[in-house]
Amino acid sequence: MFGYVTINKMELKFKEYYSYKGYYCGLCKCLKQKYSNKARMTLNYDMTFLILLLSSLYEPENEINYERCIVHPEKKQLVIQNEITEYAAALNIILSYYNMLDNWQDDRDYKSLTVMKLLTSEFRKASSVLPEKSKIIKEKLENITKLEKSKTNDIDAVSNEFGHLMEEIILYKNDEWEKNLRKIGFYLGKFIYYLDAFEDMKKDAEKGSYNPFNNLENNNKEQYARELIMLNLSFLSDEIEKLPLVQDKGTVDNIIYSGVLNKLDKRRNTNERPI
Repeated sequence: MFGYVTINKMELKFKEYYSYKGYYCGLCKCLKQKYSNKARMTLNYDMTFLILLLSSLYEPENEINYERCIVHPEKKQLVIQNEITEYAAALNIILSYYNMLDNWQDDRDYKSLTVMKLLTSEFRKASSVLPEKSKIIKEKLENITKLEKSKTNDIDAVSNEFGHLMEEIILYKNDEWEKNLRKIGFYLGKFIYYLDAFEDMKKDAEKGSYNPFNNLENNNKEQYARELIMLNLSFLSDEIEKLPLVQDKGTVDNIIYSGVLNKLDKRRNTNERPI
C-alpha cells in the first residue's frame, strides 16, 4: 500500500519542490547511516510526507547539507535532516518489511520474500527503536488479514484497521496535537486502503482475490468507491487545516489536494471495463 501519498510536481513551485527533495534525500541518507546501504531500497515518498507534515507542525532544527551520491554523482543535492527523519526512517523499515511479508503471504511473491529476508536485521533494529509502534502495526495488519480472509462485506471494519495503523504512524508525540494527528492518520489510512482496493478491483476480480468493493451488492461499484475515497479525503483535509502549519504548507496542500488525486484521475481515465 505504498506510493499513494505523493506530490503533483507540475503544480509545485521550484522552491517547494527543492525543499521536498531535500527531505527525501535526507531520509535516504538516514536509512544508510542508521541501518545499511541496502535499507535505501525501501525509500518511498509516503514517509517523506510524514517528515514534511511533522516538521511543518513542530519545526525542529534542521541540519542542511549539500552532497553527492551514487544516484546524483555529478551535482551536489540538498539534504535536509532533523529528529523526525530518524523517526520516519525506522517506520520506513518496519512498514516495508511488513509490506514484503504481506506480498509473500498473499501472492507468494518470491521477490518480496527475498527483500524481506535481506531486511531482517534492519527490521529488528528499527523495531527496537520503536517497539510499541512496531507491535501495534503488526497487530493491525494481522487484524486486516483476518478480516480479508473472512471475506467481510463490512468495508468500514477492514479500512478502520488500516486507519488505526496510520494513527500510530502519524502520532509523533502525545501532546496537544494528539487528537488532530490521530484523526489525520485515521482518515489517511482509510483513504489509502480504499484507493489501493479501488485500483485492484479488476485484477482481484480476475484472480478471485478478496476486494471489499467487489463484494458489494451495488450496480455501480466504481462510482461508489470514488465517492467513498473523496469523502475520506475531505475529512483528511479538514483535519489538516486545523493544524497551525506554515513551513512547507504549500507542499502539504499540493500532496493532499493535487498529488493523491492523480491516482484517481489515472484510474478514471483508463478504458478498463467496469467490474
